[in-house]
Amino acid sequence: MKIRIKGNSVRLRLTKTDVQNLKDKGIVEEKTNLGTEEIFKYSLVVDENVSALSAEFQANKITVLLSKTEAEILTETDEITIEGIQDNGEEKGLFLLVEKDLQCLDTTSEDQSDMYENTKMHC
Repeated sequence: MKIRIKGNSVRLRLTKTDVQNLKDKGIVEEKTNLGTEEIFKYSLVVDENVSALSAEFQANKITVLLSKTEAEILTETDEITIEGIQDNGEEKGLFLLVEKDLQCLDTTSEDQSDMYENTKMHC
């Protein structure tokens, strides 16, 4: 799982393995060790208590929460994205996006063997 944060937006990209783990376990987790005592963590969790995509930040960890319905759409269909807006006290809110990671058709050194086939001409 990859994370992209820019301003008031958080985007998670999931490989095929991540989607399968989400389906089987209800959670996908990653961490980044920056060589300090603090480790940045992020996770995607299926939560039966939420009705729409949401996020929280506690103890150096971003947790994005998916409703059971949203998780089923992502894991059981060909749908590529789930998105939502969370109120954060600012005018446009926090934009959240969870998407299946597509293979890039441009030259890249990244291993793309666990990504979804890209049906478009360009990334």
